[in-house]
Amino acid sequence: MTSQEKAEQFAGKAPPLNQAERDAINALFPAYIFRRSCANEIWTTCCRRHMVVKDEDMMVTTPERNFPAVMWEPHQREQRNRWDDPPKPTVQCPLCGKMVIVKELRYSGGRDNLSRYRRAVVLRWYRGALWARAYDCGKHYSKNKGYSLTGEPKIKLVGVYRFKPGSVEATTRYWWDYPFGSIERQDGPLVKGHWNIHGPFNANADYGVGYDVIGLEEVQKSPFRYCMVAEAERKTDKLLQFLTACCFYPRQIEMLMKAGMSDVVMDFTERGVKHAAVINWDEPSPAKAFKVPRQDMKTFLGTNRDIRILELYKRLKGHASLEECAEWMSMGLNVHRTAKEAKKWNIPMEKLIRYLHGNVGCARYGGMSSMDAALRYWEDYLTAAEATGYLLHRENVLLPRNLGAAHDEATKKHQAKLERERAAQRREWERQQKEAKAEHDRQVRLAEEKYEERRQKLEKKYGFVMDGYVIRAPMNKDEVLAEGRKLQHCVGGYADRHIQGMTTILFMRKAKKPDEPWLTIEMDGNKMRQIHGFKNEGEHTLKGRFAPDPREVYREFLDAWLDWIEKGSRRDKEGNPKLPKKKGAAA
Repeated sequence: MTSQEKAEQFAGKAPPLNQAERDAINALFPAYIFRRSCANEIWTTCCRRHMVVKDEDMMVTTPERNFPAVMWEPHQREQRNRWDDPPKPTVQCPLCGKMVIVKELRYSGGRDNLSRYRRAVVLRWYRGALWARAYDCGKHYSKNKGYSLTGEPKIKLVGVYRFKPGSVEATTRYWWDYPFGSIERQDGPLVKGHWNIHGPFNANADYGVGYDVIGLEEVQKSPFRYCMVAEAERKTDKLLQFLTACCFYPRQIEMLMKAGMSDVVMDFTERGVKHAAVINWDEPSPAKAFKVPRQDMKTFLGTNRDIRILELYKRLKGHASLEECAEWMSMGLNVHRTAKEAKKWNIPMEKLIRYLHGNVGCARYGGMSSMDAALRYWEDYLTAAEATGYLLHRENVLLPRNLGAAHDEATKKHQAKLERERAAQRREWERQQKEAKAEHDRQVRLAEEKYEERRQKLEKKYGFVMDGYVIRAPMNKDEVLAEGRKLQHCVGGYADRHIQGMTTILFMRKAKKPDEPWLTIEMDGNKMRQIHGFKNEGEHTLKGRFAPDPREVYREFLDAWLDWIEKGSRRDKEGNPKLPKKKGAAA
């Protein structure tokens, strides 16, 4: 027999759902009354009945048969999105008395939005074992899919668990339509912090979605009746892991739950934390389970019964009383962080705790009201003291008598040191900026000195005259700046880059007015990047252009110029551009 067949056979031994359990699953879903007012028909989902309300029924109003309230209650619309408030029950079902939501069929559409899904675990004492069956449940009222308004929920068995003292067996489906896998068994206590038995819906559950438990009263018929399962169900979403623990540690769990230490049990079942330093889980006797003397145990039971008190008491190894440990924990002591700092600075933990206790509510630190806050205040002091060179190997410096005054003094010195460092960094940054500016000015000055040579090369390559227009290079940097001011565009920002040869700026002028700014050109080798006149012709304004694009207006001239550049900027003996003859001209 394969493991899958064994799992299916095991699942078949589980008790089937009885009608009471089915009704309990049905009660997990929102209760509706669907009605058709024109025919006086109602359908109830709580007690799953359909009937026609007669006139004589409408005339008699009793708490058990309040038909008028159902028929006159307005239709409740479903929420349109997840931010809207969902509808709430407003009237009682006249048949079973449950509070219900009223839906008029003619306003309910296809009712696809009324579908709901729930997860349920049903407990039953059956044939000498406590069985838990996990179900995926859905309820639908869709008109298009033929669902009944008074039908039972659709139920799918996805997990079966059997709990006996000293033994747990379970099998689950990996997915909705998958068969059961192998049988998982737990035949011994918790090992390495993990149970072999996991909870239901683990493989196919949405994160954060738990399950409802039905049949908690069945636990009273089992050997786990004293483990306070009902209280555990309210405090954990891992009830089946809790029941697994009950199979192996029933006396210990009973003792802890009745002692008001359910948080210890939850740590054990949810995270595998046994608090083994103070609890012996293999000892069934409550008197011997805690690893402390009887008198100390009596003292502990007089506190709030926080297990961390016992852990701290054991950790300090007799250097503090149990009453002191309880007081420290009540004052917000962070044991883990305090132990870490004590180890870091090589201080006995008990000594550091007493020092922090003496500095709770420090006068110079009004917000401090707990030992954890005192620890953070001391850490803040150490950070400042270490940064300013305090001799922290000395005990009177490491643990100053007046922590508030020492903290303020060290913090003040640390702040002054940081300000000096920031001032030095600021001076260094200013020096670097000054040097960078000086170097930039030097490079610009050298470029200006050599610019005449560059200008002559630009004139040789780009200088052009035709049809009453002239293209020439700027004479100097000031001429570029003047061009930008006159035409009110951004060419002035290109002045240094042009002088240094990082870009090329040219002027297009009218031949009769060669010194009057008109159009400005930026070149990239033989290609024209941009050409603009006054205010860039309004190209970048919200209202759009107020003048046409120069590329289009002077296309014939610009194309002839660019073509001449592309062919090598050829000139005649007098230095004038050599242009091809126009068609139709005399030979």
